[in-house]
Amino acid sequence: MKAKILISLFIIAVFLESCSNGNKTIWQIGESDNSSAEFALAPNVYQNFIENDFGWEDRYFLIGTSNPKTDWPYVLPGPSDQWGGTWGTSGWRSHTLTVLFGVEKLPSKGDWKLIVDIQDCNADDLPVFKTTINGKSWKYQLPKGSGKNTINGETIDSSQYLIEIPIPAGLIKKGGNEIVFTTIQGSWLLFDQIRLEGPSNTKLIDNNPVFLRNISAANYKTETENEVAQPLLVDVEYLTGTPELKVILDGNSILTEKVETGRYIFEAPMPAVTSQIKSKYEIWVDGIKIQSGKVERSPQKPITPAEYADTKMGSAHSRWMIAPGPWMPFSMVKLSPDNQNGGWQAGYDPIFETVGGFSHIHEWTMAGLSIMPTNGKLITEVGDEKRPDEGYRSQINKETEEAPIGYYKAELTDYEITAELTATTRCGFQRYTFPKDKAGSRILIDLQNPAEYGYNLEEVYIEKINQNRIEGFSKQLSPNTWSGGISQEYTVHFVVEFDQPIKNFGVWTENGVQQNVNMLKTNKTADAGAFAEFDTEDNQTVQVRTAISYVSIENADLNLETEIVKPFDWDFEAVRKNNLETWNNIFNRVQISSNDKREKMRFYTNMYRALCSRNTFSDVDGKWVDADEKIRQLEDPFSPALGCDAFWNTFWNLNQFWNLVTPEWSNRWVKSQLAMYDAGGWLAKGPAGMEYIPVMVAEHEIPLIVGAYQMGIRDYDVEKAFEAVKKCKPLRLARWVAVLQETVI
Repeated sequence: MKAKILISLFIIAVFLESCSNGNKTIWQIGESDNSSAEFALAPNVYQNFIENDFGWEDRYFLIGTSNPKTDWPYVLPGPSDQWGGTWGTSGWRSHTLTVLFGVEKLPSKGDWKLIVDIQDCNADDLPVFKTTINGKSWKYQLPKGSGKNTINGETIDSSQYLIEIPIPAGLIKKGGNEIVFTTIQGSWLLFDQIRLEGPSNTKLIDNNPVFLRNISAANYKTETENEVAQPLLVDVEYLTGTPELKVILDGNSILTEKVETGRYIFEAPMPAVTSQIKSKYEIWVDGIKIQSGKVERSPQKPITPAEYADTKMGSAHSRWMIAPGPWMPFSMVKLSPDNQNGGWQAGYDPIFETVGGFSHIHEWTMAGLSIMPTNGKLITEVGDEKRPDEGYRSQINKETEEAPIGYYKAELTDYEITAELTATTRCGFQRYTFPKDKAGSRILIDLQNPAEYGYNLEEVYIEKINQNRIEGFSKQLSPNTWSGGISQEYTVHFVVEFDQPIKNFGVWTENGVQQNVNMLKTNKTADAGAFAEFDTEDNQTVQVRTAISYVSIENADLNLETEIVKPFDWDFEAVRKNNLETWNNIFNRVQISSNDKREKMRFYTNMYRALCSRNTFSDVDGKWVDADEKIRQLEDPFSPALGCDAFWNTFWNLNQFWNLVTPEWSNRWVKSQLAMYDAGGWLAKGPAGMEYIPVMVAEHEIPLIVGAYQMGIRDYDVEKAFEAVKKCKPLRLARWVAVLQETVI
């Protein structure tokens, strides 16, 4: 009898579950009424989008708490809209709108669907709309809009476009979920409604004083004097009050924290394990359990300070001198992906989901030597940032892009090539993995790459020396760089070596391609480059090691031999490890106490930027080129010639940071300034390319020198430093007095 009752109850339960598997609207923003009246800024105040702080990555719309009338704008600007922040000096500005929601009860079966009802878009500049659900993305080229004045509140003749995204099983998860909307190309679009449909027995979380974005086990362990732990990463968004967060693991409290305004990823210390096990966690807020579940723990490697940093951070809306990539402290080579057109804001911006080459020089007013792997038809022009299908540029899979310190990786989806980068101070090391089923595996060497300051190719030489080596130089001139007819002139000498023999080689200029020639020599050319093709049928990976010098090809070869060939040969991972260890040797000088992973990421990334954004201009033997284009020799090759984009306002923080954390580099800065003083008779306020530049008022190199001396950093000719400061200061002061007198008169 009992068995019959149990079977009957089971059948009833299965029946009820099957009946409840129908879909319902889980949440909805706006109404399907061909109107944006229920949203913020409606019907026509789109110009106030930025003023109201919409579009920032840290702002969000929380289902169950936020209000569409105040928290969701009726319009999403595109990167080509000036009112959305795009401008000549600010670059293309992208915006994101983020929806957060928590799921308390997640059915094991059922279909999920996201519906985005777009009321209209700019007919003259069609948007490419991107939606990302818990890290997985979909992109849509919107069809032509009405072309009417709907952004100003008119609703007649608007052209709706309905996007329906079937969500793969398992993508929506119990706990916190995130959906992000952005426009990666084109102009504005208007929302009618957004809704999520799912199984009818889904239940959303009632929001507490904090919102749990995510809970996961870290893929690393932390080590202190008192404990070795694999962190349980608790991603928390503060909402209200003064909540106390407590994390329980297998019945034991491992973290108690007062949550303040902002977002945190707390590293709750789970004791490290030697084999894989499962544990139960509980998250409590103000004495109320808000979430529980199971977590898989496993043996992990220790994390180092440098591994908290993310070199993509800060690269949005930035400059040529700030980009992701395996840069070393004050390095000469700054190997990085470029995805923008030439001009102000050239270089890298995360909005563009393409790569147009990996160039070696990212110094203010200077650029050069771009390398790009391709296959298929030979194309020698990079193409336009706004038209990713043009030129040899490739779209990339942003979900798999990586940019930790010492490494960059991207999947070039147009070519099915995996690109990996690492570097030393004066050398680059690249690893390109080609597909088996595509012909024409090649590597392009482009000497005219889009840069912030465009340059003329005054003289070009490039030659295939043997089956594995190319060398050459590019004499470059950026005319009238600093106004008043003052130009930037420099020569990039380079050597390029491959670990596979070159199958075919050729060159190009603006006049076309020359196949099966071993050398290009030309003057006053608008474009120049070379390509090397490889047989990758048996070995799909081609490694490339490169070096540059502003002195000579021989010195570029010496840089390569000293920094890569002798210590590392063709070992990519060893070069990467050396890069990381170099940074950790510096980062370990500063000990910070925090259980917030985001705070550590910000701290070490900022520390990274403070030490990699200036440049070395001398070679391993101490040779460098002065402002008169003469080759000079440093007495101490290990104290390099250093240049930058002017010491403008470094006295506020950078001088103190260098003096306290890297006093050896402060000393090197002073010695470099004195080398310029010996060569040219003056100190330099900002020696880009070791030139005297007429940019920014005052002489900020003087407080750098004085500050170093006052901090006891004096391993240089102190009397000469005083002499140089004394000579420069009165003259500059006298000039400003004269200017002021003329102004008053």
